[in-house]
Amino acid sequence: MNIHPVVLVIAALACALLALALWLFSRARQQQARQSIAGHMQRSRDIQRDLLAPSAAAPMPGMAADPRASAALPAALTPSASASARQWLYDHLGYGAWGITPRGLAMIAAVGVVLAMLIAMQAGALLGLMVLAVYALLTWFGIWHRVSKRRAKMLSLLPGFLDNMVRLISIGNSPHAAFQFASGNVPEPLGSALQHVNASLSVSPDLGQAMTQLERTWKLAEFGLLAAVFRMSTRYGGRVDQVLERVSAYIRDRQSAERELHSLSTEVRLSAWILALLPIIVGSLIMLLNQGYFLRLWQDSTGQKMIFIAAGLEVFGSFLLYRLARLK
Repeated sequence: MNIHPVVLVIAALACALLALALWLFSRARQQQARQSIAGHMQRSRDIQRDLLAPSAAAPMPGMAADPRASAALPAALTPSASASARQWLYDHLGYGAWGITPRGLAMIAAVGVVLAMLIAMQAGALLGLMVLAVYALLTWFGIWHRVSKRRAKMLSLLPGFLDNMVRLISIGNSPHAAFQFASGNVPEPLGSALQHVNASLSVSPDLGQAMTQLERTWKLAEFGLLAAVFRMSTRYGGRVDQVLERVSAYIRDRQSAERELHSLSTEVRLSAWILALLPIIVGSLIMLLNQGYFLRLWQDSTGQKMIFIAAGLEVFGSFLLYRLARLK
């Protein structure tokens, strides 16, 4: 039995996707373990700092500081080069904002590969690759839509979190302490993102840097604005509570304007959705209800060119409709 080379390529892609899913699952477990260790070390350091606070200003005579003990904690918390590379890939892929477990990603990839292999065995390897490409495109669109919804929900929760920080700072707490106290009971998805920031603060006390990392993960300019506020507060001081109050009011005003624009552009966006999905739905119904007609069209060289041209025009038209309906 001869196996078509494209089928072997699809099988290789399946193995690569499964390996990627296993790597993501292993990385998530390692990150959870690092966060647990960092939190435990931070709690231990806080307890030691509270116990040794009276004697921290002046060391006891006859006692010399041990440089190995002072360097032990930073050395333990310094990530290796491989961990830094994994973190770079994690941030630039934006996986932290997806809200999908590695097991879920593995199941999505497995379904797509199995579907493509079944189509390749029935109608040819080229059609199997096309189905795999369409499935990957739809999966990317679903992830993009999910991330957009999570970002919108996070922005709706951010002003309330900032208001809690303002109240805590106004009664005498530092910005770091107010951030940690206010992030305790925040709903998802903002709560998990703030917990990652708290874990970063246990390694490095720079709140501005932690918020910059959060901005790279979620691609939200509001986190970059907060990072700039915290950096300026750390470097120059000032009334950070007043600045955070103004930032909260700005986010609320912007969300109100976006909701008004969203309601005014409903008709345009609905028309764009209908025009973009109508050819896909009609083509899928033809493929399901009259498979013989589609297969005769596919087996003809001119018919294949027509199908490719139609797919390209559909993608190009959907992009144009998206640009026309995307109002900012």
